[in-house]
Amino acid sequence: MKNNLALTIIILSCVATPATTQARPHAVASGLAAAADSALTAGSNPAGMTRFDAPSYQAEIFGFFSDSRWKEALSNSGQQRSTDSSSATVIPFAAMVRPINDKFVFGFTILGAGFSDDLGDWPGKYFMESYDSLNISAFPSLAYRVNEKLSVAGSLSLTYASFEQERVVSNLLDPGTSEGSARLETDGLAAGFGLSMLYEVNERTRWGLAYNSEMDPTLDGEVSYSGLGPNTTAVLDKGGFVGAKIDVESRTPASLMIGLYHEFNNGHAITVDLAWSHFSRFKLSELYFDGEGLANNEAAYEDIVALSAGYSWALSNRWSMSVAALYVDDMVENKQRTMTLRLDSLWSVGAAAEWQWTEKRAIQIGLSYISLGDAPVTTPEISGLGSLSGEYTSRELVFLRVGMSVGAL
Repeated sequence: MKNNLALTIIILSCVATPATTQARPHAVASGLAAAADSALTAGSNPAGMTRFDAPSYQAEIFGFFSDSRWKEALSNSGQQRSTDSSSATVIPFAAMVRPINDKFVFGFTILGAGFSDDLGDWPGKYFMESYDSLNISAFPSLAYRVNEKLSVAGSLSLTYASFEQERVVSNLLDPGTSEGSARLETDGLAAGFGLSMLYEVNERTRWGLAYNSEMDPTLDGEVSYSGLGPNTTAVLDKGGFVGAKIDVESRTPASLMIGLYHEFNNGHAITVDLAWSHFSRFKLSELYFDGEGLANNEAAYEDIVALSAGYSWALSNRWSMSVAALYVDDMVENKQRTMTLRLDSLWSVGAAAEWQWTEKRAIQIGLSYISLGDAPVTTPEISGLGSLSGEYTSRELVFLRVGMSVGAL
């Protein structure tokens, strides 16, 4: 995809139940806060781990398959272009729940995500020609059963991030000289914490609450240049940009999620999750050469509210199924959007199924359709080139999720 989906969308994360209780699939981003019926709760609401009296493990592969058309125009040259793009991204995920005794449970999740794109010779190449992003996150947690209804948990969030980006530098001060390039390479570590709670009203109804703190790493790196003319090099050198170390801000905002799980007498169940992210605190630096030096283009983002709802039921002794829908509101005004992170509102619908392979093993598969907004962007002016305006005329994403659980409820 042509945005940093780390979207991260960015965008969500008791008493032991009778032995007859089974895990069930949850489509899209439903059941995160209160379902607590698989090892995935170690990553979404760790307090739900107290429902387990035996170890449980889950391994999943997430596949994102995008198809989009982007239309753009450069103001000074009048150059216009439409680009069709398709991409596939695969992300591994693993979770573990291990009871320590009848009060304490330890959980651990790990997620590796990488996104890259080579946009080639396009009008926005002065802001971004290609990028490569990698994030590896670990989430150890400890849950405690306060009483037969209430459980709480504390978590530590550890993330390693690296980001590389190339952009074209126009030799405006050296007429007749071909264009140069700038390469930004950064990496860094970040730490945060999480707090969560699960309250079981009865064996069929429970509420979940999860909070994750802000993480504000500074990615240390440098910008290297090649192909610059002598006058352009002199301007950058005078400004202290040649050979200088660069601090790139990549703040991940705090988030809060509350959810409900309720099972009916016929075994069908509903889940509702409401999430809020302090996305107005999000920050991701976008550096470019404006003809005089290295400039930083930053967007003013808005807080995000996301709502999901799901419905699940058993098809047979071995098969169960769920359907769900998700909506995430706008996270940035059109005039504030940048080329690096072309975010917009989104909605999604999907279905998931689970097959009980053996008594202790199950296979899950889920498929979701995600529709994203057109994300119009107008960049700042670059001397001699003007500004770039563009938007998506079509933008769709299919999310495939395949997993296996061992030792679920």
